Amino acid sequence: MNKFVKIICVLVTLSMIMMVGGCSKSKVSKDNDSDTANTVKDNGNDKQKDEVTKLKLVTISTDETRVNIMENYIKPNSEKELPNFKIEFEPGGGGEDLANKMKTYNAAGDLPDVWYSEASYAPPIIEVGNQLDLTPYITKDGFIDKYSVKDALKFKDGKIYALSSGSDTFFTPRIFYNKKIFQENGIEIPETFDELIEVCKTLRSKDIVPVTTMGKGGWAPQLYLFQTMVQIEDPEVMKQLLSNEIDFTNPVIKNGLARIEELAKVGAFPKGIATLDYGPAKEMFVSGKAAMYWMFTWELPSLSEDPNVDFFPWPSDGSKYDRNNVVQYWGSPLGGYAVSATSENIEEAVKLAEFCAMQDAKYFNSQNAPVTLDTGNEITGVSELMSRNLDHFNNAETKIASFMTNAMDAKTSAEFASYGAMLLTGDYSAEQFVKDFNKIWLENTWFDK
Repeated sequence: MNKFVKIICVLVTLSMIMMVGGCSKSKVSKDNDSDTANTVKDNGNDKQKDEVTKLKLVTISTDETRVNIMENYIKPNSEKELPNFKIEFEPGGGGEDLANKMKTYNAAGDLPDVWYSEASYAPPIIEVGNQLDLTPYITKDGFIDKYSVKDALKFKDGKIYALSSGSDTFFTPRIFYNKKIFQENGIEIPETFDELIEVCKTLRSKDIVPVTTMGKGGWAPQLYLFQTMVQIEDPEVMKQLLSNEIDFTNPVIKNGLARIEELAKVGAFPKGIATLDYGPAKEMFVSGKAAMYWMFTWELPSLSEDPNVDFFPWPSDGSKYDRNNVVQYWGSPLGGYAVSATSENIEEAVKLAEFCAMQDAKYFNSQNAPVTLDTGNEITGVSELMSRNLDHFNNAETKIASFMTNAMDAKTSAEFASYGAMLLTGDYSAEQFVKDFNKIWLENTWFDK
């Protein structure tokens, strides 16, 4: 019996030793795995190298440029640069289709992780807190420092809700002119608004259309003409209107509207300007039927092919405006890649939005188009006209956002365009414009009251 007990004791002892040894081995193995595991730091979170993050991306799929970027840049490069991301690509359509899709997603509370945002449908998503404020994320990882014009990213509340390439930022309205027509008629480049009026009178007296631009739907006043006519007197007033500090009863605002009225009355624009569409307006200039073409610089690539085409800065109408130091820039801070505030992988989604914005920028660089997002790539093959345009834009210390895309909701913008079209005819006064539109401006929902 004693012998049997001794055997049992020995077996129990051996079993305990084995258990301890096994536990010890298991703990060492776990510690070693922890020390040697390959991890990746992704915006502050440790993730196993082979762990996959699933994200959904919705983009514009009807625009030729956007489709090109998606198929030839974002999709193939994401496999190389974001190997731990499994991205579900959903074509979003474009225009109203995309807007309706995002409105539906927002209403259902089931937004994709990342989507292409636009000003037409972003505000309601932001208002309910579903579109992420990217500011702290892109500040922390330094992505914001890659932008040369940071203010173009900021919404009215000072926050950043979308990331773009910044290609739109470089678009600014210019006075393109036909050098041959100016030379043959002994016309000097006007430096003041009064001189511009005299140039228009001279050209009209010779049966030459002074200025062509798209007037249909009030496009020109809505997108650049009103803003330009205010800025050439006092750029600071335009900034105040953009931030909703003043209304249309301000004297400088009234003066800007009156300048458009005066241009119309001296015959600066072609007959039927209020119904003149984009294509015919440009054709009037390139065919030599109009001396000047007032348009954004997205027309530079085609216009620069004509040796007779040049541009000059907007003439001044006051000492507070430096024609070489003030430019308007296009675009909306809500246009670009947005991130859902309810995403289960917010930091990874931010990284995807940054990646997409960079791919956009690389595409535009490949087309010799400038962007404010630094890709590290140089643009080559730029025309002399484009080069001078960029120099003027980059050297301007005062860059002012576009009024239409940064200060008016859809309803207010549509009303502004309607009244702007009437102003182009010369039969509708600046005074009446203020009387009719100011009450609409005061009801503008773009700003919190």
